[in-house]
Amino acid sequence: MINNEEIKSFREKFKYLEKKISEYSAIVIYRHESPDFDALGAQMGLYTWIKDNYPDKEVHFVGDTVPVLFPLLFPFPENVSQSFFDSPHLAISVDISNRNRISHLETLRFAKEVIKIDHHPLPKPEDDFGDFQIVFPDRPAAAEIIALFALSRKKKLRLSKEAASYLYTGIVGDTGRFLYQDTDSATLRIAGDLLDHGVDMTDVYNRMYETDQRRMNIQKYVLNNYHITDKGTCYFVFDKKTMKELDMTIDEGNLFINNFRNMKGVKAVCSITEDEKKGQYRVSLRSNSKHVAPVAILFDGGGHDYAAGCRLTSIDKLPLLLAELDKITD
Repeated sequence: MINNEEIKSFREKFKYLEKKISEYSAIVIYRHESPDFDALGAQMGLYTWIKDNYPDKEVHFVGDTVPVLFPLLFPFPENVSQSFFDSPHLAISVDISNRNRISHLETLRFAKEVIKIDHHPLPKPEDDFGDFQIVFPDRPAAAEIIALFALSRKKKLRLSKEAASYLYTGIVGDTGRFLYQDTDSATLRIAGDLLDHGVDMTDVYNRMYETDQRRMNIQKYVLNNYHITDKGTCYFVFDKKTMKELDMTIDEGNLFINNFRNMKGVKAVCSITEDEKKGQYRVSLRSNSKHVAPVAILFDGGGHDYAAGCRLTSIDKLPLLLAELDKITD
């Protein structure tokens, strides 16, 4: 639940955000690489809200493309010309904690001012960024923070069905349909207010969780190839050969990680996906009862208590990762 001190902080930070949005004639919105529902929902929700209320402003959204999420749920990111970045503009980042996770990081340095909106724990000082920060680690989704901003504005600034739908999608994605630990009464009230703005809940769920035979084959592989250590750490690995056979992308490596969170005897879940281009392995960590973020930090990653990520430079380091996870699950 949001306490009085947080409400005061929200009001002050939202007032500044609205002031800066109204001041700048050009704005670009960033989100993290390999985006999830929250990153895209927050980005497109804020973009749509600004365009709805300030139609004369030049507003753009940038980032990499995840084929499985475009264009059924979100529009493809824009290709923005360098001339835009060379002119004075405001940059707003959403759902990004560490600087090195920003998609299109190379253009951020051209911004006159950077506002950071996030819900992750603050990173190491050297990895942080932003001239002004709207960061609330206790909130379950960046989309929820932006939804609260939009819902709290004066009536002259409207929240359209389209913007509300994007934000609702982000909240649903990062709360696991309101099942995860960070979900509280405030989250449910905000989601309810978004529904009151015309969001079609059934349509959102149908598009978010639509599947096909290819994805079912990925799930089949996971169910046939997962392992559980004696201490209750569940894990599965996608190497480049398997990924090619399944016709899957790197971003799909953790699609079914949450299937194991409620499995009896499992205390932590780990998906490992080879990233051939970068010469490393992408790791996702989840748990219903154990804090996995400290383990992610040991392997140059981070995240939330119960949902985090990191990278392995070699699959030979997997036993070390599992040993650290076993320590917290013992």
